[in-house]
Amino acid sequence: MQLPITIGLHRSRFLDAFILFATVSASTAVLAWPRSMAFQWVMLTAIWLLAALAWHRLSPRVTAIRLEVDGGFSMQRVDGESFAAATLLPGATVHPWLTVIRLHGGDVRFSTVIAAVDSLSKEDFRRLRIFLRWRAKFSAAGDGG
Repeated sequence: MQLPITIGLHRSRFLDAFILFATVSASTAVLAWPRSMAFQWVMLTAIWLLAALAWHRLSPRVTAIRLEVDGGFSMQRVDGESFAAATLLPGATVHPWLTVIRLHGGDVRFSTVIAAVDSLSKEDFRRLRIFLRWRAKFSAAGDGG
């Protein structure tokens, strides 16, 4: 890999479809439940409000990340024009179809980056997964491992 690598991110249609499927399934279950119409209306309102909140929270806050030569990260937020240094927080999830990382920028805000297979190019997704596995520390100093 030739570093630094800049990876552009966009919204995942796969995750949007999952939210829609879950919302429609829950709505169907509530409508099939023999309760009063007022109770069903309250439940449907709650389901659709939570779905709207989930859909809003899945909108990317980070438009691009840059994998640096020194093993670090830089990120470009939606409201910023330049890249800022970021620290990778523990607890990254790397799977063949989904990668979730948490980045901490210079300010007090944390950014969760959800990279699904369809939210970036296949090559960039592979590079990100390899970079994260390359940086992984499976045993810390002094843990006896």
